[in-house]
Amino acid sequence: MTDKIAFPRMAILVASFLTGGLLCWLTASQMGLLLPIVAVAHRCDRTILFATCGVLVLALAGTIAVSWAIPDEMGVVLFSWATFFAVALGCVVIVVVSRPTPVAAIEPAIGGRHPPVLTPEFLSLVHPDDRDLASHASSRAFWSGFPQIVRYRLLQSDGSYSWTEFRAEPGYTIADDRPAKISAQELPWSTTDALGETAEAARIALVLETIFGTGWAMDTTGRFTYATPNAQTTIGQTLEEMNKQLTELDFLDGGDLGWKEIFHPDEYERVAASLRHSLKAGEHWNNEYRLRRVSTGEFGWHRVAMRPTRDRVGRITGWYGMSIDITVYKQTEAALRVREQELSHLINMVPVHIIRLSGAGKPTFLSKATLDYFALDDRYADHSDETLAAMQSAIHPDDALRVTSALRSGVERGDRIAVRYRVRGADGIFRWMDSRAEPIRDVSGTIVEWYAVSLDVNDQVVAQEELRLAHEDLAKATQAANLAELSASIAHEVAQPLAALLSSSDACQRWLSLDPPNLDRAQQALQRIIRSGNAATGIVSRIRALFAQSADVREPSDISRIVFEARELLTEELMRHGVRLEIEIDPAIPILRLDRIQIQQAMINLMRNGIEAIGPNSDIKTLGIRVKHVGAAVQVAISDSGPGVENPSKIFDPFYTTKGQGMGMGLAICRSIVTSHGGRLWVEKNEPHGAVFIFTLPISEASTDGSTQPEAH
Repeated sequence: MTDKIAFPRMAILVASFLTGGLLCWLTASQMGLLLPIVAVAHRCDRTILFATCGVLVLALAGTIAVSWAIPDEMGVVLFSWATFFAVALGCVVIVVVSRPTPVAAIEPAIGGRHPPVLTPEFLSLVHPDDRDLASHASSRAFWSGFPQIVRYRLLQSDGSYSWTEFRAEPGYTIADDRPAKISAQELPWSTTDALGETAEAARIALVLETIFGTGWAMDTTGRFTYATPNAQTTIGQTLEEMNKQLTELDFLDGGDLGWKEIFHPDEYERVAASLRHSLKAGEHWNNEYRLRRVSTGEFGWHRVAMRPTRDRVGRITGWYGMSIDITVYKQTEAALRVREQELSHLINMVPVHIIRLSGAGKPTFLSKATLDYFALDDRYADHSDETLAAMQSAIHPDDALRVTSALRSGVERGDRIAVRYRVRGADGIFRWMDSRAEPIRDVSGTIVEWYAVSLDVNDQVVAQEELRLAHEDLAKATQAANLAELSASIAHEVAQPLAALLSSSDACQRWLSLDPPNLDRAQQALQRIIRSGNAATGIVSRIRALFAQSADVREPSDISRIVFEARELLTEELMRHGVRLEIEIDPAIPILRLDRIQIQQAMINLMRNGIEAIGPNSDIKTLGIRVKHVGAAVQVAISDSGPGVENPSKIFDPFYTTKGQGMGMGLAICRSIVTSHGGRLWVEKNEPHGAVFIFTLPISEASTDGSTQPEAH
């Protein structure tokens, strides 16, 4: 290329202003200022041109007006300036009118799996000498992944060519933003004096050099006939030094050439043997090796590809090839490998089960903790179906249905999954796991992967269960202590009237046994007996009032709210026993006046009895609550699917219990609470199996007058 690249716009403007100012100073004339004005008109856009024209018009009009008003010598000077402004305005107008409109470049469609082919429309606007340059830039961008910027000449509307820049993109997404590589033209290539039969190979190597930045040619004996100056200065060898014979044997016969000295010792024998085989067999050669850089003494990785050239009869006349420095790639690959190992060690150190699954639910990664827990090997990815089946079969049978339902619901909704369940390890022991799964989506919103973690919470669950049992034992011990204290109090209170009653009875018997009987004294003894009995009855009434408490704290309450509060309090116990709760409430239930705490305690007691009656071996684990309006009362029925009640007539008796460690006071207290509210508590058989405890609460006039609809839950 012989055309010169235009100077930058700012440099031209600065030079014009300096030259124009110098001319004004030397000639003492303002005409030298025409040079910077014309430069501005030529190099700037239309907005600045119009602004310049406006300024010149105003200056011309002002100087003409002032020169006419001042007829003396100053007027002559102003008239000369008016002449200058008129000439400058004319020059600017001529530049604006004659300025060509550039033809918009047609950008090539960059993209696809193969290097893009520039359209004929675009190439027809490019100078013939620059068309290969633009095409090579597109190929380099696609091959290297770096955007390429080249300068080329673009056809204008007036038939001339103007220099412009073309940016070629790789056409595919890269991991990070990379700065564009700017190419210069007319690089000084170096060749040997005689290419011989390798002229075609050298020509192709030059094409490769133009496209990819590296290229070389070799004859059929392994000697280089062409290499770039950059390559020679990088390795510190000229072509003659590279082709120097180091041994008596030729290279194809096992000898060595000078380029051996630039190879890494660990790489040379392997590369030389592979190259000899390709040269003899005429096969394509692809390889990777390390070469020494003379500037630093370090070895850099190169990836090479070499192909033969043939004459008309198919005989190999030479070889051409190209090499790419992949040191950065190798270093990045090694750094990523080290980083991957560090992350793998870190993940394996965490005592958490980490799992990655494909969008179809197949395991693609299992942490070491997971592999060890299920006794799996590293081949889980090759046998994903068997691995998944083994992990699913380890789930506790009582939790399998719940886990499957949670997984199916999460997959259908594409939402995160959270579930707690028991799973058997390689030692055969079930442990509680708290698992979370999160979907990973692509830009279109499609789930491509699932990330899941499982945390061993067995110790926590066992500790909570032990704490719950300890609380229950403490509550029972407290109840026993209170009962013992209450029994002692009852005995103390009732002992005196009973002792007086027995004493009076004995006295009455003696008075009546006399002959004749002393009726007056016997009558007095009977009166003392009556007083002692009344005193004992009063004590018993106060004790019953202690159980039933009083009605002073009763207030309007929503029975449906009490039911749902009781459900919330027993949610954990329902989940632990695997019992499903079904609630059915009549929407026309009025507001009742009652002691909310007492009724709730009675309801919780009946629900807990139902849960315990169902047991872990029941086929159907269902607890039902039905609330409906029956006459002048509200009826609450709590049913279970347990074995039922064997002695309905005794179940409410104090101290009667069917539990191994029960005290027999719960149902008695429940009946006392219901009775104190004016209701009734009884038990019936639940069909097809189980028991149903039913109690009623009367609707008072105050409740009916102020009744409202229960809150929606």
